[in-house]
This record gives sequence, structure tokens and C-alpha cells, in this order.
Amino acid sequence: MPRFPKFGAKVIAKVLEAKDCTIGLKEGEEYEVSVHHCGEFCGAFYHSAYNLITLLQFGGAFPLSRDPDRIVWECPNFQRRVKVEFRRIKD
Repeated sequence: MPRFPKFGAKVIAKVLEAKDCTIGLKEGEEYEVSVHHCGEFCGAFYHSAYNLITLLQFGGAFPLSRDPDRIVWECPNFQRRVKVEFRRIKD
């Protein structure tokens, strides 16, 4: 199994909703993601979420967010109804 360098905060992605996901994601599944590792997400979803993963991993904040360490993101394929919560784990 490849080793990914650890730097920045850990980011965990939790599937909140997965109706008709083309790759079979299930509600409740969790994956660690980073700028080097896409978890178990398809390329289209990871590509759409990459910038927010980078922001969380390296200490950025979302200006309009109530919680700077969490954000919910939806699949770019609006017909698939997949929602994922990304959360930053500070060490």
C-alpha cells in the first residue's frame, strides 16, 4: 500500500447521503482524504472537492461558514444526490 506524506491537518470525509451513486458509496462511510489521496471517491467528485480539501488541510477557513472546520459538499452530478461532510481534525 502506498504511503502518503503527512503534513497539514487530517481531513475526514463522511458520506451523509448517497442516493444512486454510480460507484456505490454508502451513507456513513468515512475516508481520510488529502491533496495526495482521494479516499474512495470517483475522480469527478474528488476534482470538485480538491480545493476545499486543500483549504481544510492547510488551515484555511470558509468566510461564510459557521464552523471553520467542517463543510458539506455535493456531487457535481446533480442526478446522483451524494452529500459528503469534510471535517478538519486538528492535532
